[in-house]
Amino acid sequence: MAKAVATQEAVFAAADALVAEGKEPSMTLVQERTGGSYTTVKRHLEAWVAKRKGEIAAVDLPVDIEARGRDFVQALYAHALHGAKAAVAEPLALAEASRDKAEGLLAGAEAEVARLEGVEQEQIGRIDALTQRVRELEMSTAAQQATIQEKVASVARLDAQLAEAQNALAARDQELAGLRASVKAVEGLQGQLDALQRTVQGLTAAAGAGAPSAKGGKK
Repeated sequence: MAKAVATQEAVFAAADALVAEGKEPSMTLVQERTGGSYTTVKRHLEAWVAKRKGEIAAVDLPVDIEARGRDFVQALYAHALHGAKAAVAEPLALAEASRDKAEGLLAGAEAEVARLEGVEQEQIGRIDALTQRVRELEMSTAAQQATIQEKVASVARLDAQLAEAQNALAARDQELAGLRASVKAVEGLQGQLDALQRTVQGLTAAAGAGAPSAKGGKK
């Protein structure tokens, strides 16, 4: 089914009827009564507003009516302003209370942030100190490791020297054993030589005793 087309006459009539009812002829109300499209109703309603402004401007009001109208408008405006203030007083108070509460929470949050920043700075200082201590310990450990390596090298050299001394001592022991064997052999030979000398001396003595003397042998 095709959408209804709102004519200018229909829009003007709907707007006038709404004004007579004490209502503001808005786009929504006029469109509900005419059934026209938004674009068409908007165009005709703008024309109606322009026409109505021209009609109002063309009317010359008496001075007293104009003054009464001005007083009425001012009173109406003051009443509306008072109502508006009364209407917004409670929400405004709630908003101010919420603002004060938010400001208190913000101050607490800022204090907590400051505290956390202080804690963070303190932790950073501790971390720096610990880092420096770790570096010192690493340097000390490196120095100790170097000392240990030097001692290990010294022990290795001493072990080598000890092994060399032990080898030399073993060679000396072997040499001493050889010398002892030689001494024993020399002692055996010396005993044999002594025995031989005693034998020779005995034989010499026996031979001297059995031989005739030189005087008794000649007659």
